Amino acid sequence: MVKGKVHQDITSTNKSNISKYRELYLGSQNLFIYEIIIILFSNLPGALGLALRKIFYPLIFKKVGRNVIFGKGITIRHPKKIIIGDNVIIEDNCVLDAKGGDNKGITLGNGVLISRNVVLSCKDGDISIGNNTILGINSLVHAVQGSNVSIGNDVLISAYVYLVGGGNYKYSKPNIPIRQQGLISKGGISIEDNVWLGASVNVTDGVTIKKGNIIGSYSLVNKSIEKQDFISYGVPAKLSKKRY
Repeated sequence: MVKGKVHQDITSTNKSNISKYRELYLGSQNLFIYEIIIILFSNLPGALGLALRKIFYPLIFKKVGRNVIFGKGITIRHPKKIIIGDNVIIEDNCVLDAKGGDNKGITLGNGVLISRNVVLSCKDGDISIGNNTILGINSLVHAVQGSNVSIGNDVLISAYVYLVGGGNYKYSKPNIPIRQQGLISKGGISIEDNVWLGASVNVTDGVTIKKGNIIGSYSLVNKSIEKQDFISYGVPAKLSKKRY
């Protein structure tokens, strides 16, 4: 069982608002540097905004590679737990949220494209995305403690895809609110290399999708796909045929 430690910390009545803000947004980041950079450059439009974010945003992250493009309106939480490789593009209005107590956070490989409105959200878990992987608009990757999400190289993730590692509540005790009964972890999600997830695919906790698989649009993947290079679809997703 995984308890909602992050939620408990930020709703505690024994902590000041500044302390809660630091725990939710900053982690170990210097408050002054973070605030100045976000206030001045986060929503600055046009080529000037892109150029200034390219210069100043690396100051707040753990590590940023060469030639990284940051769109405007990006929400950044616990940036000292975020590693970004070379030639990465993070488009407008994305969320990079690496919050947690003892987690490693978010790692983006080289050549990753994070499209508009994508949410990468940690809640004491870790998210790892390999080289040359593309995340389509409005997708969600969520990792709760004990249910880390790993995405391999050359993965195509279409729009509105949900990869939710953890976050399932226990509910067997009728006299206790569901939110207080704790979370269940099944170990997370692993998407191996060269996988293509169609639009609006939902992958649940505990699932592994092996190399070279294609998942049809609007499918629910609630069990691992152990064979390589197959096309699967449906609710729940089932193997249909070999790719070639």
